[in-house]
Amino acid sequence: MARDVPSYLPGQADTIVNVFATRRVADSAAYLQPVLQPHMKILDVGCGPGSITIDLARHVPQGHVTGVDTEVASETLDKARARAAKEGVANVAFAVADGLSLPFADGTFDVVHSHQVIQYVDDPVHFLGELRRVAKPGGFVAVRTWDLGLFAFHPKVARLDESVEVMVRTFQATGREPYAGRNLHVWARKAGFDSAKVGISSSNEIRRTAEERKLFGPTAKHFSTKSDIARVAVSKGFVTEEELKETERAHDEWEANEDGWHIAVHVEMLAQV
Repeated sequence: MARDVPSYLPGQADTIVNVFATRRVADSAAYLQPVLQPHMKILDVGCGPGSITIDLARHVPQGHVTGVDTEVASETLDKARARAAKEGVANVAFAVADGLSLPFADGTFDVVHSHQVIQYVDDPVHFLGELRRVAKPGGFVAVRTWDLGLFAFHPKVARLDESVEVMVRTFQATGREPYAGRNLHVWARKAGFDSAKVGISSSNEIRRTAEERKLFGPTAKHFSTKSDIARVAVSKGFVTEEELKETERAHDEWEANEDGWHIAVHVEMLAQV
């Protein structure tokens, strides 16, 4: 399809990357932990700043992990390499690659992992097919994503609810699926996975403390008001510049509110090939 925005809508701003760099296996890939073995060879697709990737490498000390991301994230991959070196994790490498056309032979990896990527992909069925292709027979494909229909703020503020709806319309207008989580099992079946070997689970991410709001608030505000999501939403008439300013103020007020609370439900798929 013709594209009027980058493939990765949030972009690579420090506000985004720095929050993503706090993720670990325990909080972002716990559903995968039970199948990890020390010798495994793992591919992490859409690895970003590499914090999950590096942590996966710690879980497979006799194995190896390769993290890949698109060319637009090349500077972020440099940060991932520097981090791995600083932390002394040697069994990990990072490279530029497109998840829709992975430069690896069939059946290369014991585990193919992707965190919070599939919701930004134009063709999620093909994407899952590529992940499945490079996984070994008997290996695993692990995918975790959010679902914009499973977000909630407290206190309930119309402007924040409306900003989520604007994101939904913008995703749909650019060929993405805003309700990715609830579609994972359908996409997997269409990509050739055996439905009997596709496990679906969910986990919640709750921001309630002042520290959690301080970390999440600027990221949520950037998504809604500064990213390409906001730019496209304005260009398509889904929101005005003045409404974006109102959304910024609403996010700031939420972050400062001692009763402020946010929940996002993440859906996880662990499928055996």
